[in-house]
Formats: sequence, structure tokens, C-alpha cells
Amino acid sequence: MMVVEPSLAQDLEQILDISREVGVFSDEEVDTVDELFQGYLSDAVKSGYNFLSCREDGKILGFACWGPTALTMGTIDLYWICTDKNAQGRGVAARLFKAVEDYARQAGRWLIVIWTSSKLEYEAARRFYLKMGCKLTTQIADFYDHGDDLCVFIRRLDADDSVNG
Repeated sequence: MMVVEPSLAQDLEQILDISREVGVFSDEEVDTVDELFQGYLSDAVKSGYNFLSCREDGKILGFACWGPTALTMGTIDLYWICTDKNAQGRGVAARLFKAVEDYARQAGRWLIVIWTSSKLEYEAARRFYLKMGCKLTTQIADFYDHGDDLCVFIRRLDADDSVNG
């Protein structure tokens, strides 16, 4: 049975392996996952980073990294949702996304902001966010690199979730 819960220190190596093997993150991005996880382990409140792991029978199937957006009252940033290549299509990312929504609500937050790339290898991620009720609100051309736009999605968590946007 799949469960989503706060990540444990011993999850790090599996999380980094998933980050490397999914095939879309650069070495620098994988190093950033490691850095943010270290901040989470030392003090999640001070670092502003939270990690959730989706596990089944002790194996990490995916993870999410999120945190409150500095200088805002109700916004969180969703930095990553990443699913092991062998677990894709099993609802792992959706479980993680719903868990992030639940944690955000519990913290009194009402808006999730997600930055992602326009590159072809991120097309599945963009479709996923739309499927989860997110709305593409901004696209900035050549933000990450020439031909690599920034796509900003939002997901409102207000009382009436049926009206998103």
C-alpha cells in the first residue's frame, strides 16, 4: 500500500537516485535537491523546505519538495514532484500533490505556485499540473535559456476549490 508522509533522513539516497534517473534534471538540479533536503533535515522551518516521500514496502516511489513563499501570508512554492521511472502512471505524483495541498491548507495557506520549464521533456509535468486543477498564469519567453520559457502555474486552495484561477 502506498503512503505519503514526511521524508526521513534515510530517504535521501533514494530521493537523489530518483532525481538522477528520471532523466530531466541536470547535475546542478540534483545537487540542489540534496542541498534543500539537508536544510529540511537541519530545520524545516528555518530553511523553508519540506519534503514528502511516497513509499510502498519501504521503497521510495516519489517525492515532493515545497515550502512557504517568503514574505507572503498564504502562498507556498511547490519546487518538485518527482516519480521514480518504474512507478510512473500509478498515481504517485497525484498522491504527493494532494498531500502538499493538505499540508498547505493545514498551514493556513491558500495558493500553490509552481515554476516549470517549457521544454519538451517537461510536457508531461505541465499536463499533470493542468490535470490537478492548476492554471497556467504566466509564460516568460527565454527565462531559463534561449527557447526555454518559464511556465508559472497556480492552484488556489480557497474554500471553493471548484473555481480555480
